[in-house]
Amino acid sequence: MNKRLSVDSLRVFRTVLQTGNMSKAALLLNLSQSAVSWKLRRLEDQLQCQLLTRIAGKAVPTEKGSILLQHAEKILTEHDHAVAYFSPSALRGKLRIGVTEHISMTEICGVISTFTHHHPEVDIQLVVEQSHLLRQHFSEGSLEIILHQDFTGTASTEDKVLWSEKLYWYATPAWQHELGKSLKLITWGPECYYRNLAEEKLRQSKIPFAVMLECPSVAGMLAAITTGLGVGILNQYSVDKAICNAYELDKLMPLPSVDCMLRLNKHRFNPAGEAFFEMLTRLMHKQR
Repeated sequence: MNKRLSVDSLRVFRTVLQTGNMSKAALLLNLSQSAVSWKLRRLEDQLQCQLLTRIAGKAVPTEKGSILLQHAEKILTEHDHAVAYFSPSALRGKLRIGVTEHISMTEICGVISTFTHHHPEVDIQLVVEQSHLLRQHFSEGSLEIILHQDFTGTASTEDKVLWSEKLYWYATPAWQHELGKSLKLITWGPECYYRNLAEEKLRQSKIPFAVMLECPSVAGMLAAITTGLGVGILNQYSVDKAICNAYELDKLMPLPSVDCMLRLNKHRFNPAGEAFFEMLTRLMHKQR
């Protein structure tokens, strides 16, 4: 049995685990999904063991897969350093990228990994903030690229709209609104437009409410809603299977859609920034 492992197969294996599924990995690696599947199957055949399994629809490593991943990280790092030394990219410098919490960190980190693989001399710093803060930092010049959200139709001439998605009220499957009782609201910080929207809708519908929790992160919001502390507004790509649409609230207080937008500082010449902007546009764009 040939035990010489393909670097390409190891990269596919790592990328599938980074993104959580084969279709996203295929997009990042510029491969067909069938090619990704074939490389994984060949890797498992060579090692004569299962490397991946699925939990809640996401690809995760088996026990032996976790061990292989540790070796793959070392092998790919050394391989990429060697390639970079003998075939250096012309791109150099630093980039400060701002991304909102509402957009998948897994996808963003996968794009960054792909970019730095091709351009190892570009130093990328990722800043995660709420959208209004990202726009403020961008206007101040401290961020060169931002991936942010706002209500559909509010994009400026600087923005490239990558996709649109709906906002919904979310709660646990067992949640029911009791008339006359104060609704417990799980929400973001005071300046977040999701929170302002929630409070505006509740006041218009004359539903009493109290903020149960203020949390700046998607993970915190999901934890609070999942454990039944209250209801909150989330974008559809942020949710997991432990919570569901609060259809009663969706019907009573329908919510608008939001655009996910990319903005580049075009007044500062930076070839690395332009290249990263193009890669983000290509890999993060979704069908609207």
